Amino acid sequence: MKRLETIQKIFGVFERLAMVAMIVSFLVLGATLLGLFCTIAWQVGGTLGFDNAVFVFGGAYGLGVAICALLSGSIFALTDGVLFLSAWRYFQEERADGTPFTSSGADRMRKLGIHTIVLPIVACCISAVLEGVFDLPHTGDWDNGICVVLGIGMILVSLIFRYGAELEAKAEG
Repeated sequence: MKRLETIQKIFGVFERLAMVAMIVSFLVLGATLLGLFCTIAWQVGGTLGFDNAVFVFGGAYGLGVAICALLSGSIFALTDGVLFLSAWRYFQEERADGTPFTSSGADRMRKLGIHTIVLPIVACCISAVLEGVFDLPHTGDWDNGICVVLGIGMILVSLIFRYGAELEAKAEG
């Protein structure tokens, strides 16, 4: 029983970390969307209170680069936020169950693994489309290998959790 308590404490730490990461991701999303709004407003003639400021994106690189970078950043922040929200919910539900060895917990872990694989790839695809729309060269590092490996690992862990749930059901029944 002591090991289960240790597992629950560790899951509690990860629950808090996922919550913090989720909040930061959504704050970054808000900041990039605000930056996008300000960039567009500034370029169409508004000064937004910065009369003597030098506008780096609009002046040196063009409005298209600024809009593409901010939209792309928004997409990545949104998908990261959704991924951390899924992780936070998983840890909350696992702690409520009191054990990771439940069928529903295994299903949630598998779903989290799939999200870990798919969401970063979706963000990269949308970012690539944005770069194409704005006729910009590819500038980002889109190495998602770690997300794929982590997602596969989570799916494998979900199989272990399901097996543990089956063993517990056999022991009780």
